[in-house]
Order: sequence, then C-alpha cells, then structure tokens
Amino acid sequence: MEKADTIKITVVDDHSLFRKGIVTLIQEINSQFKVIAEAGNGSELMEKLSAGLNCDLVVLDLDMPIMDGLQTTKALKEQYPDLKILMLTMKNDESSLIRLMKAGVNGYLTKDVEPDILEKALLSIYENGYYYTDALTGKLVLALQSKGNAQQSLNDQEIKFLELACSELTYKEIAHKMCLSEKTIDGYRAKLFDKLSVKSRVGLVLFAVKNELISL
Repeated sequence: MEKADTIKITVVDDHSLFRKGIVTLIQEINSQFKVIAEAGNGSELMEKLSAGLNCDLVVLDLDMPIMDGLQTTKALKEQYPDLKILMLTMKNDESSLIRLMKAGVNGYLTKDVEPDILEKALLSIYENGYYYTDALTGKLVLALQSKGNAQQSLNDQEIKFLELACSELTYKEIAHKMCLSEKTIDGYRAKLFDKLSVKSRVGLVLFAVKNELISL
C-alpha cells in the first residue's frame, strides 16, 4: 500500500533518453515522489488520463510534436483543472513565461535545472500550488497575503500599465498604446517593481493574477 504522502507524478517528454533520466532523478531526490506513468507527447498523456490514470502532478515538456506543452496545458486545465503542472522548457524569456502562466501552469523550470531545485519545485507545487523562481520572493508572498492593499495603492495609469504588461506586448508597444514615451513606461515599470516587491515582468503578472487585478 502506498503511503498517504506519496506524490504521484507523470513525466511527459518526446525525447526518451531525457525522459528516462528525469524519471530516475525525480524518484532518487525524494522518497515521496513516485513516477507512475510516462508519455511522449500531450496526446498520449490525454489518452492515459481518459483511460483512468490518476496522478497529482505532471512534469511536462514545452516543445513536443503532435501536442506540445502549451496545447496540453490548456487541455488539462479544461478537463482536469485540479491537476498540477510543472513545465520544463529551454525558453526563459518573459513573453514565453507569461504565455505559460496565462495557460495555467503551476510552475516552470529550465531543463538544466539542478536536482535540489527540481525537488523544491515539485514539493512547492504539490503543497502550495505554485513555484516561480524569481517572482515569488518572501516579500511577494507577504504581499499576496495582504490582498486588496496593493490595488488601493495603484493609480489608474499604473493599473492600465499592469494590464498591458500581462499581455505579450513589448514595453515599446505598451508605450505606444498608452501614448507615452518609453522612458515614462520604464519609470512605471521600476516604480511597480519597487511598490509590489517583484523583480521581473513575470512577477508583475503573477501579482496581478493573484490579486485579481486582471482576469486572464
């Protein structure tokens, strides 16, 4: 019989050698982790879930044939909204991360992740529902817990900027849309980084979502 605290994980990646390595690593870094299934793409995963696969967390590759990580995430959130997702990706640019967050992933890591960070991410997603490397600082967590205070401290222009920052527009495009100079937009960004205690655009998006300042 499985222990009550066993975390059941499915690994989805089209590269068999990498997938096997991740499976082995996951089961070695923490005795709580048990990989109960594997799949080569999102379509295979959906078939397994339809057939009765029951897991707590999916470790999902972003770039896969047939049904990639983004498409799979959207399908999972529609059909299995409680299933938690850790995305593995080689991409670490802000627009890609924002796209993943908007799709509903619970966390992301680059594929060159260290074992201790992988363990931390899996435990955090299972226990807290999220893991974001540079966005969830201690200050941000505290800010998220004081819901409502942030919204009261933002003026209309800052809220408008925050809404646009949650899109895939570049800062230059945001400046054009708000009829402001790029320098002014840089000022808004710096001020909000300080005011909301975040370090990146991804942090702004996460704060906005958690505080219901925007709806995705």
